[in-house]
Amino acid sequence: AEQRGTGISHVRSFNPLRLLSGHNLPEGVSATNLVFFLYQTAFAGMEFTLVFLAKERLGYKPHQMMWIFIFVGLLIALVQGGVVRRLAPRLGERRLIRIGLAMLIPGLLIVGWAPTEIPFYGGLALLAIGSALVSPCLSALVSLYTPADRQGEVLGVFRSVGALSRAIAPVIAGLVFWKLGSQWPYYGSGLVMLAPLLLSGRLSAPPEV
Repeated sequence: AEQRGTGISHVRSFNPLRLLSGHNLPEGVSATNLVFFLYQTAFAGMEFTLVFLAKERLGYKPHQMMWIFIFVGLLIALVQGGVVRRLAPRLGERRLIRIGLAMLIPGLLIVGWAPTEIPFYGGLALLAIGSALVSPCLSALVSLYTPADRQGEVLGVFRSVGALSRAIAPVIAGLVFWKLGSQWPYYGSGLVMLAPLLLSGRLSAPPEV
């Protein structure tokens, strides 16, 4: 009980600048947190500006926006519910993370460029499938790196990294969208996504259970 209280106090002492520092985290977790932060910042910026792009580029009305999120949500559910569960034991989380990140880059570029619905939905499919591979595998990898008695503490830091990225991404993407044009948040996010893709290749293997 005493150790648990100390762990919670430590997590609460984290500030945004220390979330990615790796201070007192198990080996492998800080690198995974950095991959997650960069990926989530790029992806959340796309999410925030997507409805604005659909309205400006394709003239979508509110009921048409609904179909975007139904399409993306169904694909994510199918991939996470079936594909990830089957492939993770065979390929490993690190390989699935790299595959997902590699799909996200062309997905972002296609959505940013798409002049019509067909390429727009093609890009969305890549984004949905890529994110469905990356997000659960990063979370699983952090859990695999972490001893059982520190799971709550370390996963709490992981979730805080995600919250931080979701707080700053809309501000950055919104400014880029309205200052530079509707395509630039997607081209910029595609460029940012190269960083977690390269970093993911250096993630260490989790310890054997």
